[in-house]
Amino acid sequence: MKAKSSTTPRALATGSRMACVDNTGARMVQIVSVEQYHGVRRRQPKLGLGDLAIVSIKKGTPDMRRKLERAVVIRQKKEIRRPSGLRVSFEDNAMVLVNDRNEPKGTEIKGPVAREVAERFPKLGSMATLIV
Repeated sequence: MKAKSSTTPRALATGSRMACVDNTGARMVQIVSVEQYHGVRRRQPKLGLGDLAIVSIKKGTPDMRRKLERAVVIRQKKEIRRPSGLRVSFEDNAMVLVNDRNEPKGTEIKGPVAREVAERFPKLGSMATLIV
């Protein structure tokens, strides 16, 4: 059996609520669907670190609430294993809103960002104060 190199465990299902940690005005988002997900019939779509999702904004400024936006997972509680053998987990699940070109909508990110996300989305990596 072939070993997986650096696939992250998909620990967040559709319907999950998590913090939005940028300064766009959104505070709490709920996952509606997972982009680029090709699943199996009757299987709940899930996503993990660095995956794109369509989210509904549940808490935030009145002009942001009840909108559908695109977002990227930058932290997840479920630990991931890196090819070096190091295991990394965060204390919360967090997302950042992005536009159609996968560039962040906000101008700052609160808290650390996983290295896998910074490699896949360079603009998010350059905005991050701490990359773990």
